[in-house]
Amino acid sequence: MARFPSNLIADVVESRLYDQILAFEWIRTYITGFGGDPGNVTAIGQSAGAASLSLHSSRIRRKPLYRKAITLSGSTTVLVTMTPEEHQREFLYQAARLGIEVRGRSMEAIAVEVIDAPIDAIRSLEYCGAPCSPSELIAESDWATMKHARHTRANVWLESQILCSSTYDGSISHLVAMGQERTQLARVFAAICHARVKNPQELLGIYNISEDDEDDVALEKICRVVTDIGYYGAVVSCLLGATSSSKTNNYHVLFDIGNPFSTLLEKGRFATHTWDVVSLLGAYDDQLPQEFRAGIFEWRQAILGYCGTGEIPGDIWRPTTRSTLAFRKDGTERLTQQQLAHTTPERALQLAEREGGERGLDLLWEDVIRFFLKTGNPRYSHEAVEIMQKHSQNRSAALSAVNA
Repeated sequence: MARFPSNLIADVVESRLYDQILAFEWIRTYITGFGGDPGNVTAIGQSAGAASLSLHSSRIRRKPLYRKAITLSGSTTVLVTMTPEEHQREFLYQAARLGIEVRGRSMEAIAVEVIDAPIDAIRSLEYCGAPCSPSELIAESDWATMKHARHTRANVWLESQILCSSTYDGSISHLVAMGQERTQLARVFAAICHARVKNPQELLGIYNISEDDEDDVALEKICRVVTDIGYYGAVVSCLLGATSSSKTNNYHVLFDIGNPFSTLLEKGRFATHTWDVVSLLGAYDDQLPQEFRAGIFEWRQAILGYCGTGEIPGDIWRPTTRSTLAFRKDGTERLTQQQLAHTTPERALQLAEREGGERGLDLLWEDVIRFFLKTGNPRYSHEAVEIMQKHSQNRSAALSAVNA
């Protein structure tokens, strides 16, 4: 079977990143004609958009793209990078799912059929793309790791940035899992922890996860782990790297205003993924419950005010102080390092440090959390079954030894 050249795969996969760069350059060139200031552009990215923005804010380039940046609920670590070869294998797998014959055919012929496939059939694949590495924009194979983020400086032209996570960003994983048929979630997660974590009981204890938990209870707890490691931990990692450059002021923001419009999760309880940007844009203000208005409007005023002046009612984040500004429905709160130290997210970060030093967060994120999420897909479920069987055997052996 013919293959796409690796450089062609990388260029196609990264085309959206090049499009973003072109858009930023266009804005700087023409914004004056719209009454704007090319020297005071603020870029905002949410989720995968925040991951893209993290790249643009740190990838070295002489000419500035913007002056300030706001990343909401996302960083480089929310994405999974794939090599050109992995992209090609995945392309063939998805093409076969569309009913396209892939054996003994050229890649070009397969690609033509994929392009001509019904759009609803392509959507039904529910396939999420991934950046390509190595490529011109992403040369490092470990780019999408928190260890890499801890050593990644902001561009010298970036005046300041806000890095924000929500208190239940794991809601995106929660909703996906609710659509899957997997059961015994607490047992699966515990088995993975025992197989891949040095101190499994400590991790399970932080989140009060018991193997006897009902699936709905277990799922919420597990997705809090997703939130704290994959989003909060990622933000802290990015802050550690960004603060190594003295030219950029960095602010840590925690969005903790419950989503009053949530349908699948309890209304108003969770600060869900994407609610941060939806509430910022104000599309549903006419339906916003009264008790949420003060917090949402204060959130909006702070973010939009920062876009104009570069100021925010919080302190600059530094590794020695770790000041955080929390937005809640009844207003804002400045949190000190001492106040944060005993919170669940910080306890998880401390455990990660003991698990593997600066690689600890990546170990928990990749080997435990992402593995758990991946094996909810029938394509990979057998991997979790094997771990559960081994865990059960180990428990039986331990019980037998105690009773002997």
